[in-house]
Amino acid sequence: MEYSNVGSSGWQFLKLPANARSAAMGGVKAALSYGDANAAFMNPASAADIKNLDVQFSSMKWVADIQYSGVSFVQNLGNWGCVGLNLQYLDYGEMVRTVVGQSYDQLGNDLGILPITEGLGTFSGHDLAIGLLYSRQITKSLQLGGNVRMVEEQLDDATTRNWSLDIGTLYWTGLGSLRVSMLARNFGPDAQFTSYSDQIKIPPVKVSMPMMFFLGAAYDILESAPQSPHRLTVATEYIKPNDGPEKINLGVEYFFSYNFYARCGYRFNYDEEKYTLGFGFEYSITDDRKVRFDYALAYLGRLNSVNVFSVGLSL
Repeated sequence: MEYSNVGSSGWQFLKLPANARSAAMGGVKAALSYGDANAAFMNPASAADIKNLDVQFSSMKWVADIQYSGVSFVQNLGNWGCVGLNLQYLDYGEMVRTVVGQSYDQLGNDLGILPITEGLGTFSGHDLAIGLLYSRQITKSLQLGGNVRMVEEQLDDATTRNWSLDIGTLYWTGLGSLRVSMLARNFGPDAQFTSYSDQIKIPPVKVSMPMMFFLGAAYDILESAPQSPHRLTVATEYIKPNDGPEKINLGVEYFFSYNFYARCGYRFNYDEEKYTLGFGFEYSITDDRKVRFDYALAYLGRLNSVNVFSVGLSL
């Protein structure tokens, strides 16, 4: 029987789609170029495409009304490369506190061991990641980048903290617009809960990071003149996680009329996630200043679907 380590790592919020462009293109992260500040949540190497200052904000209502948000700032420092700060926050909302104990009806009859919620109130939880990004154009063809994060998970009074590292490359092969990429995400040590209630009789086990290795490629099928209003990009990537079987993401992006994007994608070998689609719009305030809006709809099978929104500003 094949063993694939499913469910063997924590910090699963680091896998969630943190920007609408990637989410609409099947979740592709590694080989997406023409980067913005959202590169912090995908391949940090593509942040080297940023010309000056770029700011991005994303929001998503995940399953079970879980709110997920991300914000990122990246500044180009010229010969020093690009540096940035980024934050991801997952809010689980209020949940009813439940204990298991001996229950009785109004007449005092023993109902046995049942879940009890009455009079116990509620509790909440969150996940948080704060990161520092660095990216640089090493040669005309090669971009490198990294993003180191402090991560925290809290559920009621149980808390654990850790750190993680993303390292990415983006290489333009010279064969037309073909670029290839290697990306390692969420590399870090195991962690353990540093505090927890006496209700937990046995100390929780160590929590492993959801490490993932990506190998990707992308190509602009429509390679026109620089001022052409059209570009059609196809991107794909192979993913090897430490907590599940290998996966493949496929995405397509069509840029037209100078400021509109249409996107779609498909995710292979996922339990529920399959089709994705979305669109984007950018408006040039001046030659150097742009405002962007992106939207994605991701189909999650029996979990229905989720909407991802991103808003960005280039200065």
